[in-house]
Amino acid sequence: MNRRKRSPRGDSSSGKSVGTAQQYLAGRDGDCPRTPEPAPAPSTRGETPPSGNTGDTGKKSALTTPGPAQPTSQRTTFRKAHSLIDKVYSRKNLYQAWRKVRKNKGAHGLDRVTIRMFEADLENNLRALQRQLRERRYEPIPTRRVYIPKGPDSKTRRPISIPTVADRVVQQALYLVLNPIFEADFSDRSYGARPGRRAHHAIETIIQDQKDGFHYVVDADIKSFFDCIDHQVAMSLIRQKVADGRVLDLLEAFLKAGISEAGTIHIPTEGAPQGGVISPLVSNIVLNQLDKALEAKGWRFVRYVDDFVVLTRSEEEAAQALAYVKDVLQGLNLTLNEEKTRISTFRSGFDFLGFRLQARTVGVRSKSLDRLKDKIRYLTRRQQGKNVEAILEKLNPVIRGWARYFGWGNVKRLFWRLDQWTRSRIRSFKFKRRCRNDNYRIPNRRIEKWGLLSLQQCRPNERFAAGGA
Repeated sequence: MNRRKRSPRGDSSSGKSVGTAQQYLAGRDGDCPRTPEPAPAPSTRGETPPSGNTGDTGKKSALTTPGPAQPTSQRTTFRKAHSLIDKVYSRKNLYQAWRKVRKNKGAHGLDRVTIRMFEADLENNLRALQRQLRERRYEPIPTRRVYIPKGPDSKTRRPISIPTVADRVVQQALYLVLNPIFEADFSDRSYGARPGRRAHHAIETIIQDQKDGFHYVVDADIKSFFDCIDHQVAMSLIRQKVADGRVLDLLEAFLKAGISEAGTIHIPTEGAPQGGVISPLVSNIVLNQLDKALEAKGWRFVRYVDDFVVLTRSEEEAAQALAYVKDVLQGLNLTLNEEKTRISTFRSGFDFLGFRLQARTVGVRSKSLDRLKDKIRYLTRRQQGKNVEAILEKLNPVIRGWARYFGWGNVKRLFWRLDQWTRSRIRSFKFKRRCRNDNYRIPNRRIEKWGLLSLQQCRPNERFAAGGA
């Protein structure tokens, strides 16, 4: 896994093509992790992890809505952090980073080394990463660009950059060291990509703000946020707390890592790759400036990574907040999407994090519902050479995950209708047709015996405090 010395910083500022992916990888002899093919991949269950707690806790915190955000002046200030690189490449930190990468799974990168292949020679691969980081010879490999559907409309696709497994391990090691440094300064009303916080906490905070009399909402959307993050702005904010030059250079190298698309590698001049482990932390560091600005004005807001809303008591105040948000984002070299940004109220309703929030109910956004139906239609299509058991093996995780996320809202009737519709899809798959008489030929009890889960069965006991069922 020897890597060439990273090119000077000036070379990475170009946005031009630097050649094909084959030419790039051909010049990196020995860079790929060792993957012995004759021997089977050894299990890591028998490994003795380093001393200390390196495992994932995996515990879900109880849903407790954080209190009002503290003024910036009352927060504890920290000095710059020095000598962090040794903590990044420590054996314990690399092993913990690997365990998190393995837990998150994911596809292979440009070098085509999968997680299983990396794990086949885990000790040597981690030792090689440690040696390269210590000797300043580590260089990120360009990410592999793929496109995934952004919504029910298949014509709209979102670009995702997939790093190699080795790069994901190093990014995770960086995250484990840097996140505690910045976490203490983040706003209490920021919920995305933060430990112990999730989307349901954000929705609960919005519901409480409505009860406190904040009925007007600035529903904002940042235009192509991850593609437009200014590298100089991000690095200047990181340098305010981090003084280790080697860590800064490593982080900047990940931001400016090449992108392989259609066999050609390009060097980005802005943006953070969606799919990178370190990108959510960089986004929170940048948008924390917006959080501080809104806190200084005394406005209530809720932010989840790049999705946020500002809540006010009057329409005039909402207009002022919208103008102020534009000015703050302009200072960060970001802009709002004018087509998706608007001022709304709880009476008319607005969408946030897949939910539809209204005065007394929390429902499901129509696009989220369309995505679920499209997924079920695809999994239960009739032109498949599979039996029902194979179909349910793929379908049940989708039903379980969707119910656990949206089951917090007022969705009792919706879940009942969706369960009925899903069972009809199974019957149509079984008989290769659609007929109402099939409901009598295959009753619900038989489908349950086959193993089909229902949304109502998987719905959690927790509910939003908005009333309703």
